Amino acid sequence: MKTYEVPYINGQPDWKTIPAAPIDTYLWSDVRTILPYAQAAWNEDALLIRLQTVEPHIRREYTGDWDPVYEDSCLEFFFCPKDTDQRYFNFEGNPNGSLYVGFGNPGGDRCRLHHKDWKTLLQLTPFEIPGGWGWEFRIPVSFIRIFVPDFQLYSGLTLRANFFKCGDKTENEHFISWNPIEHPSPCFHLPQFFGQLKLM
Repeated sequence: MKTYEVPYINGQPDWKTIPAAPIDTYLWSDVRTILPYAQAAWNEDALLIRLQTVEPHIRREYTGDWDPVYEDSCLEFFFCPKDTDQRYFNFEGNPNGSLYVGFGNPGGDRCRLHHKDWKTLLQLTPFEIPGGWGWEFRIPVSFIRIFVPDFQLYSGLTLRANFFKCGDKTENEHFISWNPIEHPSPCFHLPQFFGQLKLM
């Protein structure tokens, strides 16, 4: 199981100084030209996430929330707020900033979440890099507490989580994860294969 140490920050993160977690476990396909990685940071108010990828053939068809963004070029973050609870959030986004957010149990017992303005709530920012793209966002503790009332972030906390890159309808279909997944067919919704985020 992989572990990523998440630094504490004051103010805005300087992503140039924050270590990267390569998303480099190629699953159910072998598209080695796609090179994604993730970064994370935290403070008492929010968990901050930055995902980016080099990707030769970018698909960006969807523009709305609740669209099946996993069919486009897509970067994703899943995490369990409590170690003793299998429920998890999944945040899935494409290069347009179209976002899908869900919460619930593995095995399909999950709900899609709707908000009148995800981009403002999460401070969601898509961006481009040479040869690729990315997006960054923050997950407020106040939002997580709607579902897990006693949730808090603190030094020493370990969260089960995984980072993903996929593209079901891209020119080169691909499925890539940070922590390895042992499953015969494409599926990211398997918290038993999440790695660990350790808050420093």
